[in-house]
Amino acid sequence: MERTKTPVIIDFDPGLDDAVCFMMMLGSGKFDILGLCPVSGNKGLEFTEPNALKLCELCGCTDIPVLRGAKKGMFKERRTSGDVHGSSGFGRHVNLPEPVKKAEKEYAWDFVYRKAKEYSGELEILAIGPLTNLGIAFTKYPDLSKHLKRIVIMGGAFARGNWTAAAEYNIYADPDAARIVFEAGVPMAMMGLDICMQAVINKDDLARLDNGGKVSKVAADLVRDRVNGPDTLTEEQRRQRKGGILCDAVAACYMICPDIIETEFVEVRVETKGTLTEGKTYALRPFTETETYHPNTYAGVSIDRARFTDLMIKTIANLD
Repeated sequence: MERTKTPVIIDFDPGLDDAVCFMMMLGSGKFDILGLCPVSGNKGLEFTEPNALKLCELCGCTDIPVLRGAKKGMFKERRTSGDVHGSSGFGRHVNLPEPVKKAEKEYAWDFVYRKAKEYSGELEILAIGPLTNLGIAFTKYPDLSKHLKRIVIMGGAFARGNWTAAAEYNIYADPDAARIVFEAGVPMAMMGLDICMQAVINKDDLARLDNGGKVSKVAADLVRDRVNGPDTLTEEQRRQRKGGILCDAVAACYMICPDIIETEFVEVRVETKGTLTEGKTYALRPFTETETYHPNTYAGVSIDRARFTDLMIKTIANLD
């Protein structure tokens, strides 16, 4: 029997924009979300795991299993983003109840492999945090790549970084794992900072979310932190602010409605060392004369902002 929904596993570190991304994926109705694999990233696993459980309870999908993820990088100590996402990971305006639901005992990498074999050739992975869980999965199970249909990530930057001058945070947090994933031979799509910076959420978009039901209002409170900016802004700076970005929501948009985003087929390489360049993602193109060109990734280059925001608001409203 032909499947009506795409089987997908979401690997994430919730996280403001991770939460919005999850709501969009669930609300789209297009996916059979087989499991959630939290990882240490925006916050440590002691936050991202319960945050994943809280999201399941908020959105009424407690049947989706939450797996045990990695507490640190594959070969490096833990690199979190501090309080960029607030003290809990959900910003300054959201305080969800402690979850009743419990995480599974199974590890994320074992779950990914088990489901990849069960849905061989059909399973897609949406990875919007550090890629540690997947790096471990490919290392432990060398035949994993032949079972996966595609991996879509939010991460990387071809221009400037956001954690260092060169590196975007998700890749910098575990560049060794990122390199393993990009070199695994699975078809890839990458929504990096270059495209995410175009997907600005403004005050009008926030007001539309705020007019929705229970889940939409939580999403609005998550988005509010990004739209309004940090508390350190002056009133004048706040008035001049055009809005904020929700990077992980761009990856959800690509999964749900890929024609909203224009991509370029390139070879992506990850720098795992270097005083200035650790975690940098590089795009090789056919005219890179000194390198052999093996394209492996559809990288986002432009997005229809209006359609993106409409999609975000409408999919989340489906959960109200």
